Amino acid sequence: MNFYTSIAELYDEIFPYKPVQKRFVEGVMGKGPGSDVRGPGSRGLGLGLDTRESSLLDVGCGTGSLVLNLSDLLDTVIGIDPDKEMLQLANLKAMKYKADRRDELEDLGKWVFVQKGMLDLTNEFVSDSFNSVICFGNTLVHLSTIDEVKEFIRQAFEILKPGGYLMIQIINYDRIIDQKLRGLPTIENENQKFERIYQYNPNPEVIRFQTKLTVKESGEIIENDIPLLAVRPGQLKKILKSAGFINIQEYGNFKGEGFGGDSQAFIIVGRKEG
Repeated sequence: MNFYTSIAELYDEIFPYKPVQKRFVEGVMGKGPGSDVRGPGSRGLGLGLDTRESSLLDVGCGTGSLVLNLSDLLDTVIGIDPDKEMLQLANLKAMKYKADRRDELEDLGKWVFVQKGMLDLTNEFVSDSFNSVICFGNTLVHLSTIDEVKEFIRQAFEILKPGGYLMIQIINYDRIIDQKLRGLPTIENENQKFERIYQYNPNPEVIRFQTKLTVKESGEIIENDIPLLAVRPGQLKKILKSAGFINIQEYGNFKGEGFGGDSQAFIIVGRKEG
């Protein structure tokens, strides 16, 4: 069973929606209150477009929380994910989201969920389609090779409008590899315990990501072992530059704080000239 399929029903409890991600996107795009936060928006990177004329693609949207919350900011938000079960949950959540905001419908943009993968962008969307493309949640490293990463970046560049932004968030693999960390912190709440362990291979580009999800009430245990492509921050920055992105900025978290060697996350933002 696919890793995300196996944990789909519990995904939102393990990884709840984080408003700081929306504020980060607002800051980059120069939208709403987020354009005043210290970080990407403070450097004048905003698109300067009317709110109701802008569009965004969320690559690896999962159960759609960020897509739905961005719909009150942008005219059109599209989420893609290869996992059918995750998208089914996203559509159910969208129905509730719309019902809960029936008095605000005129202020909400449109959203669409599509079952597609990271390398399907140019097959699904025409050139110059989006003001922003985002890929959060360590999604990028589920690609198999650096060549696939380069192809994803190339496709993202093609479907962005001139002046548009690509935003990517992954784990800081410099920290993981150089310190040989055993894994990520365990996520635990009253219902679940989610353990995350790394196993290192002779191939330094690939790390085995072993997870154990324990459902406390039933005692059910769901275990997975998947390969992750350990893309280093400097490597990803070079790929963005080679693809033609300019004004590249690096952050250590969604608060817009600077990136350093001990940062747990690596966030990179690049702009398509125009």
